[in-house]
Amino acid sequence: MSQIEVAQIIDQIKQEITVDSNGQGKASLRATARLAGVDAAGLFRSLKTAVDNSHSKMVEKLIRKGFEGVDILGWSQSGIPDVAVAAILHYYGYEAGKRCSEQARLACEAFESIGVRAWMQDIMGWTKPATQTQEQPSTPALPPVEQRLHTLVLAMKTLAELTGGRLNPYTEQQFKDYAANLLTEHNRKMLIPSEERWLGVVNFAESELGKKVPLSGAHYRGHLGTWVRTFYPQLGSRQETRLVNGVQQPIYVYACHDPAVAAGLTKAIEGFFAHPSPSAALKQAGAFASKKEPALAQ
Repeated sequence: MSQIEVAQIIDQIKQEITVDSNGQGKASLRATARLAGVDAAGLFRSLKTAVDNSHSKMVEKLIRKGFEGVDILGWSQSGIPDVAVAAILHYYGYEAGKRCSEQARLACEAFESIGVRAWMQDIMGWTKPATQTQEQPSTPALPPVEQRLHTLVLAMKTLAELTGGRLNPYTEQQFKDYAANLLTEHNRKMLIPSEERWLGVVNFAESELGKKVPLSGAHYRGHLGTWVRTFYPQLGSRQETRLVNGVQQPIYVYACHDPAVAAGLTKAIEGFFAHPSPSAALKQAGAFASKKEPALAQ
């Protein structure tokens, strides 16, 4: 296998790549499997564990990236997001043990310089839509959240070096995500005075109720979000882009400034953790019923 052969595969799967108006790309399950040099059926079986109590190592990696189980299961029909394609290629290139493939490693190397999203945009001829310039009244401007947090993280690393301590990378990323979302909420209140508080269900459970929402197991965070949307749809369906494990992701947020919504979320979360098998209850309620197994080419 060579970079030339990888380039030939890329050209062959071009028809299975899409890029939306915002520049976000998707690849079909079959195209992703071809890039990674693995069997499409095997990749689908691994993704299916996203709604099981026991996840494949690849699915655990995707969940840590901020993707929810029910969404991962739907990729076989809707396409795999560019960020997830990059994670899957890296997994099969370096983390899959005996199932690592040279082709996945070569694909990772080919995309390292520009990124999967930029590659998808390039082969599909996508360009950022032109926007009309209009005079706008001057508004208060703050440095980007990422810039301020990056400075903060560097300071934390310097402190750890000076004190001889060690910062756990996962803890550091969790702190960065949490602080970013807090700063975003704070900045919105400072620039546009408002009493509103919109929180994701995991954020609400951990910050308001003191719950520890695990990344895997019977009560993992992907099922918590599905639980609220399935059994308590009246609490709202608003989505916002938030920083999750270093990646901007759309998540459902709820009007926690509304006492009725806060009480409903509290009831939903307590019921979720009290249930012995949320996955079984969700399946019985038809939460995953719309996700059908595709007929895959062998």
